[in-house]
Amino acid sequence: MNQEYEKIIIDSKNGLVFKSCYYLVTEALSFKSFDSGLKMKKVQVKLNNSIINSEQFLKSTFMRSISMAKESKQDRLVRQMMDHMSEHMHELKALEANPNCKELEIERWVQTLLKSCLGYSATNGYAIRAQEQKGKHRPDLVVYKNDQPIFVMEVKKLGFDLNKSDFRNGKIQLGEYLYSLGKIPYGFLCNGYEWKLFDFNNPNGAIEILSFDVRNDDDRIDTNKKFVEDLCYDFVNFHESSYSGKEWPEFVKEATAFSPESLTRAILSANVIKLVSKEIRGEHDYRASTELLFQKVYDLLANGLDDSLKDFNEVKQAEFQKYIKSQMKVSRKAKRVAKPSAPIPSQDQTASLNEQTEPVLSEGNKNDEAA
Repeated sequence: MNQEYEKIIIDSKNGLVFKSCYYLVTEALSFKSFDSGLKMKKVQVKLNNSIINSEQFLKSTFMRSISMAKESKQDRLVRQMMDHMSEHMHELKALEANPNCKELEIERWVQTLLKSCLGYSATNGYAIRAQEQKGKHRPDLVVYKNDQPIFVMEVKKLGFDLNKSDFRNGKIQLGEYLYSLGKIPYGFLCNGYEWKLFDFNNPNGAIEILSFDVRNDDDRIDTNKKFVEDLCYDFVNFHESSYSGKEWPEFVKEATAFSPESLTRAILSANVIKLVSKEIRGEHDYRASTELLFQKVYDLLANGLDDSLKDFNEVKQAEFQKYIKSQMKVSRKAKRVAKPSAPIPSQDQTASLNEQTEPVLSEGNKNDEAA
């Protein structure tokens, strides 16, 4: 060993255990600051059979700690999920390649993903029961927390069409399972690729509150690291921490507010039609009849752009998307340049202002006042 180093060796067999190694080294050196420019003793640190000097080790450790400290909750969850999610995507790819893949295999795959990736594990106080008889019903997967059911998963064979009628795609079946378990609100539909979360307590019927597809834009399973990372971010909203953090009720509010019926009523409100009329007048120098405008906007909503515009193709779609982005940019710019409201003056400022603005009496007024 090089003589300029102290004979202190720290051996980590299980990778870099930053906290413990950091304190062992700093205590051994009475280390204060590696950036202070002070002379310090050097020490060799043996980690995974690689020997590095103390300054190099502590700098790398410190920078890693800073990086981890800046992580958001989502970033931390994604980092924890990455390895397991990558493994599950490889498994799903293998199941896809098997022409004899059965629904039960997808069910098992979903169950392990819930435990290892999404945090519904025994360690966190959860239990997942498969094919458990509930009266006349036998739901595929029921997730429990402290022996209380919190949601049900209806798993279909790989690639099953979840957009069929409610009865055929399992949505009605899912609602019956939830009712038999005590009217719990949340239920999933999954075909391996697509994940859909519903709230069955909505007064207007079951509403889809979250959904996404694990495949890429070409409808293929992508095991590329960057794609898997993006996939983890999609899964964060399904994570145990999202459920226990009471985020799902907020997703319900959002889905309800943005439902087709809610948006249609908002667009057809008198306030919005008034703004549309103003926009048309400025654009075309034409004062539109309010009644006619209501009808035209309704027809557009009822028929959709596909039927209302004869030449509505991919080029036209791109034009509208570009227009929407430009309008969003205008909206953001307007918010940035908006002047803040004037602050309420304090009592001292008010008194000073009153003194400065005290009315000046004319000569006649002064004489009247003197009299």
